Amino acid sequence: MVVFVNDGLNAGLQAAVAVAAGWLSWYTWKFFLSPVVYRDEPRELPYLIPCAHRMFLNGGKRFGNYPWAVTIMGESLYVISSAEDVQAVYRAPKLLDFDPFIKEMLSKYGITADAASKMFDTLAGHTKNWMETSIENFKLQMHPGDKLDFVQKRLLGFIDDSLVWDRLRGRMVLQDGEEERVVSLYSWSEMVVVDAQTRAFFDEVLYEKCPDLLAYFQIYEDESWKLPMDLPDFATKALRSSKSSIEKGLRQYLQLPKDKRPNDSWLITTLCEDMDRLGLEETQKVYVLFSFYRVMNANAYKLVFWIISHLLFEPRLMEEIAAEIEPAFRGEKHSAPDLDYLFNSCPLLVSTCEEVLRLTNWPIGTRTVQVDTVIGGKKLRQGRKLLMPYRAMHFDSTVFGADAAAFNPRRFMEKKTLVTNKSYRPFGGAAHYCPGRYIARREVQMFTAVMLKRFDMSLVEGESKGQKSAFPEMDNTLPSGGIQVPLKGEDLTIWVRPSK
Repeated sequence: MVVFVNDGLNAGLQAAVAVAAGWLSWYTWKFFLSPVVYRDEPRELPYLIPCAHRMFLNGGKRFGNYPWAVTIMGESLYVISSAEDVQAVYRAPKLLDFDPFIKEMLSKYGITADAASKMFDTLAGHTKNWMETSIENFKLQMHPGDKLDFVQKRLLGFIDDSLVWDRLRGRMVLQDGEEERVVSLYSWSEMVVVDAQTRAFFDEVLYEKCPDLLAYFQIYEDESWKLPMDLPDFATKALRSSKSSIEKGLRQYLQLPKDKRPNDSWLITTLCEDMDRLGLEETQKVYVLFSFYRVMNANAYKLVFWIISHLLFEPRLMEEIAAEIEPAFRGEKHSAPDLDYLFNSCPLLVSTCEEVLRLTNWPIGTRTVQVDTVIGGKKLRQGRKLLMPYRAMHFDSTVFGADAAAFNPRRFMEKKTLVTNKSYRPFGGAAHYCPGRYIARREVQMFTAVMLKRFDMSLVEGESKGQKSAFPEMDNTLPSGGIQVPLKGEDLTIWVRPSK
């Protein structure tokens, strides 16, 4: 009997066996032997399919409160999962530096290494560099005081003006009508909030220079998940085109004399003056202004979308909040709300907004290890990046209760200390604690209250008669650094009618 051997098939089998053996050797060393040899270093999390949210939760379950490590796209990262260790990171800003991350993000917006170097260099006769001064200016504008009061009054006023039946027009309306309209909740939230924030911080002449600003921004936001991935040009055409269109408008805006944009906020005026003093060339100024515009507008509208989504799926809760806010509207139907009453006498509204923020926000602190450092009893090596996925802390059952993974609108009302708990960090912390946290909370609370007062909203049924809409699924593939978006195609389509 003669046996014919297929040499090609045999060679392929041998190669496959060799690859499998190599992978098994690597896997055994990486996840089983290495932790034994390097006991003082964080252990590595093994995984087969990367899903960021599940990965961070699994890491917390596997390693408890100890620092651990994970390799993503070939880069080994440290993960800090306990509130106590996060505090230790905050206390070591020189050893665990945030500046490299800022520089990396600036480069994504087109800012050159030379321009970034100028921003971080301390000039002779100064105690702070340009970036440190800018952060202080952000705080002056956004922390409680006259400067915040001024911009907040403008912002909330623009939201109030936009949330009326006659202004429910444009691309967010999918089916028009005199008495009822079918509306994209996501687009409605985005257009109203981004427009209000734009008008609150910039003079309205910006719309003359870029009439389609909101449309371009919506395209950019839809494509922005590609920003940190360094994809080839053909894969980022819409992202780059929309960014370029906005920057063209910002360039023309900056070229205007100050008296032609008199309604600039104090922050924008100061930012532009400081860029002039720093000697940045015009294109770099435009990139800096774009980065501010994007960061300013990237989160609030998404939070509004998730809040209203929860209310639409819990009509009893919607009714309770509508009754609670009623005294804030003392005039006719379209009267502006009593903001003091709304912010200080509506605990269920405030608690609901805070709970949605807890569930949908994905802030992530980033540092670079400058010197070998010990955190949580584990040695962190110089040069590696460190992540603080605050979202995982928001699901800690020892802090938020056994139902931490569920939506509980009364959670923050029943336990008021949660909002200041060190495990609750929707806006980060330490020197880089988000300065916009004060205005953001009030913005979404007012938006929610005004929508409930002025409109009757209900879900559009599915394609089949009687088929109910499903609650939109969140995109947990990658952390956004802020409020997560719904998966593509998971927008809510709703019926909207003027309230009676």
